[in-house]
Amino acid sequence: PPPPPPATTTSAATHGTAPRLRLLPHAADPRAAHAVAAKSSADARLANAVMCGYIRAGRLTDAVEVFDRMTARDAASYSALISGHARLGSPVSAAAALFRSMRLAGVAPTEYTFVGLLTACIRRGNPRLGTQVHALAAKGRYSGGSLLVANALLGMYVKCGRLEDALRVFDGMEERDVSSWNTVLSGLVELGRYEEALELFGDMRTADVAVDRFSLSALLTAATEGFSLPLGAAVHALSLKSGMELDLSVGNALIGFYAEHGDSVEDVVGVFQRMPVKDVISWTGLLNGYMEFGLVDKALRVFDRMPERNFVTYNAVLTGFCQNKEGVRVSFARKAGLQGLGLFRQMLENGLEMSDVTMTGVLNACAIAADRKMSEQVHTFVIKCGCGSSPWIDAALIDMCVKCGRSGDARLLFEHWRHQESFHIAWSSLLLSSVRDGEYEKALSTFLQMFRSSDIQFIDAFLLTTALGVCGALGFTELGKQLHLLAAKSGLLRACGVGNAIVSMYGKCGQLENAVTFFQRMPHRDLVSWNALITAHLLHRQGDEIWDIWSQMERLAIKPDSVTFLLIISACSCTDSDSADASMELFRCMSSKYNTEPAMEHFAAVVYVLGCWGHFDEAEQFIASMPFKPGALVWRSLLESCSKQSNMTLRRRAMSHLLALEPQDPSTYVLASNLYSESAKWHCSENTRLEMRQKGIHKIPARSWTFYDNAIHSFFARDRSHPQSKDIYAGLDVLTLECIKAGYEPDTTFVLHDVEEYQKRHFLMYHSAKLAATYGLLMAGSGKIIRVVKNIRMCGDCHSFLEHASAATGKEISVRDSNGFHVFRAGICSCRD
Repeated sequence: PPPPPPATTTSAATHGTAPRLRLLPHAADPRAAHAVAAKSSADARLANAVMCGYIRAGRLTDAVEVFDRMTARDAASYSALISGHARLGSPVSAAAALFRSMRLAGVAPTEYTFVGLLTACIRRGNPRLGTQVHALAAKGRYSGGSLLVANALLGMYVKCGRLEDALRVFDGMEERDVSSWNTVLSGLVELGRYEEALELFGDMRTADVAVDRFSLSALLTAATEGFSLPLGAAVHALSLKSGMELDLSVGNALIGFYAEHGDSVEDVVGVFQRMPVKDVISWTGLLNGYMEFGLVDKALRVFDRMPERNFVTYNAVLTGFCQNKEGVRVSFARKAGLQGLGLFRQMLENGLEMSDVTMTGVLNACAIAADRKMSEQVHTFVIKCGCGSSPWIDAALIDMCVKCGRSGDARLLFEHWRHQESFHIAWSSLLLSSVRDGEYEKALSTFLQMFRSSDIQFIDAFLLTTALGVCGALGFTELGKQLHLLAAKSGLLRACGVGNAIVSMYGKCGQLENAVTFFQRMPHRDLVSWNALITAHLLHRQGDEIWDIWSQMERLAIKPDSVTFLLIISACSCTDSDSADASMELFRCMSSKYNTEPAMEHFAAVVYVLGCWGHFDEAEQFIASMPFKPGALVWRSLLESCSKQSNMTLRRRAMSHLLALEPQDPSTYVLASNLYSESAKWHCSENTRLEMRQKGIHKIPARSWTFYDNAIHSFFARDRSHPQSKDIYAGLDVLTLECIKAGYEPDTTFVLHDVEEYQKRHFLMYHSAKLAATYGLLMAGSGKIIRVVKNIRMCGDCHSFLEHASAATGKEISVRDSNGFHVFRAGICSCRD
């Protein structure tokens, strides 16, 4: 909230002269008054009035000229010019020099003199001179006895960040008015001492001091920043009772409060509509309220209707785009990021001020858009405009580089890091960089290196959430449990984001029971918590359980978002009975009942569900009825569901569309090559692979890993780089013979190369999942579950082999591939495929 207005110069400059000034002709023009004064017999009071007129008109040079020509000066003359220097932004040395001249001339300072000097200290932030003025005022018995001087001292100490000194002045005041209370109240709020501010307000009410708009604004800021909905509601009630709800500054503060803590956006809209006068802050608050509640389109309509905009308005929209990625997957996020960058271009064209908030928002928008070329242009702009020295801008730069595929640049920036306050954000971005590049071991090494080299207090909620995400991506249960304990010991378990990351980590590590138990014990849950729980069940293909969770969410009136709908629709592909109709019904009511517009991801999920249950005609009709052109994601979903049902004709049709839409995607080429191989069109398959090599497109190699002795053991197909590879291969040969005895038959149709049958069997035997599982079986103790993670979908032959391996060894083998979990027990897999 704005501090109480400082004492004006008028009272000092015209003390005892105001009636005479009002009698002067043409007093609105200081030059006319000056002419009258020049013709009259010179006296100090008339010259003071002229000087005050020039100061009010902002003409300090003319005021100084009048002062210099005065033959007789009194305390009001000096006080008026000192106040003029303070008011019109002169260096504080000008006011101090006048004060020295005043003392040399033997003119005793008045309370107005001290107020003028202290105002200069407030405007220039000079506590050193302020304390000297305080000492002189105390000698003259003005600091406690004069309300004007005491209030100016309070303002000076609060403005200069010396609140304890302000409190001492406040305690020693013989008399206080509402301005005295407001100044200290504002100082406490500004430093985040909200409980003390509330106590002070209670004392103010006990002293029977009537609150004003500054008091209410300060309290609403305390409620907003201190996360106190009851306090904000109480202040609102007080503003209604005192008739100040319609005041502009109070209304703006109420809008800001309800945007942060209101139950719905209607709380914000209600305050806005009742305000008789609105300014750019009011409109920006309304816009921000819509953004906070995720109503981006309505926020943009407010933006278009605004009668006036400033750089804060643009920052609010820019930040809103970054907060509301409308985010299911990349297409949504990219749209929001590009909108943010478009807004930044408007700001540049309109010549608006660029603050650190603006630049951070632009960098975040660029990171969301994930456009490498655009990120390089924005990075260049940041360097040219000299904004790269802020800790938050530098952190946003690293994050942008990571998310735009410039990991090397991100690491170069980090090597020259010098900001302690945002160090953890930069570290987290490097962790994410390693994860995005698929370098999970490097991500883990980065975190452990940071953990060992830093004090444990350095680990905050943001960093811990990132580390838990790394554990989830790796499926590293042991480290994930240790981080769970660290969160509990450090008190970070109370943070909802950390709790959500723990639920997600246990789900991705195959610990579904732990994920459910932790979710049930969470003291605070948000929608992300529910989405994390649904995702954990979806990874284990528990569609019916997910529908039970959905029913529970509806009973509790928890509003779903686009991510929730994507998860629930996807769950219809793994229910015990045909749920195609249920998925269609949920899709239809997204917009009609829940006000959430379906996007490409939702259409693709419905197509996959229809295909999984064999409704291929309905799937094609659904694609034909889409309101926009089907993207690659839709055709890929149809292709995958056709693969499950072995519908070769439809697979070829989907493949042709996919090749047209994603000609540079390596996975598309691999799918096409495999499709040709399955049809025994070896020549076409080889040509497809040759085209890949000529274009420099490389497929992602299949990779599997397992865990032993708190370390990750990684394998590729036919990999012999592991130190115990001889034992692993020997063990796998023995295990294969045991599985064959139990009925396993190697399925060479999964070898998509035109080679002899014996060569196909050799290729098949040493897939990465078999090597990782064999190592796990060799090293696992009694009763231990063998856990394997694979970066792509597991082939059918490996699936069959592991079913027989679980029966032959009596061990439970858990494999997480790109589609979810396969838990093999006694020859049966949990996936039921």
